[in-house]
Amino acid sequence: METIVSRAELEAMFDQTLQEVTCRVGGIRLHQGGAPLEGEVYTVYVRFDRGLHSSLCLCAEKSMFLRLTRFMMRREEVTHQDMEDFAKEYFNVVCGHIAAKLYETTQMAYRFSVPGFCSGRYQLEGHEEQLVLSYSGDQDEGAQMIHLIPIETPSGDWAGLCADQAGSLALD
Repeated sequence: METIVSRAELEAMFDQTLQEVTCRVGGIRLHQGGAPLEGEVYTVYVRFDRGLHSSLCLCAEKSMFLRLTRFMMRREEVTHQDMEDFAKEYFNVVCGHIAAKLYETTQMAYRFSVPGFCSGRYQLEGHEEQLVLSYSGDQDEGAQMIHLIPIETPSGDWAGLCADQAGSLALD
């Protein structure tokens, strides 16, 4: 199999997209690095339905999701349901931009599920964390972008996206 997108390229794509969209849509400047997540955390997540057999999650402290929601709604008073709804919409935009960048690179269409939202850290059975990008917001909100891949991969250690014999993309 020929590698089309390396792990490093995918990581850079996730990082750049998350930082740009979070600043533009949510008014939060993220910086890579940061302390472990503290306090109450929530996760917004998607599963790639076509193009990749993996999931992408954003696990963040409640303060980041609240700030994001307040910015997007342009009001201070927000409910838990507002936070959940706006976190899903925000992550839908993030993943849409990632899918577009993957298409530019690979010329293959990517589809992902409707975003889900849960309390705590999301873990998909049969998958493991492959990429974990940690962030600190400009008001010390903690967040992590997590790429989950199937535990059983053909070569054991995942290096990137590869074209298989049928021309579909697979995890290497």
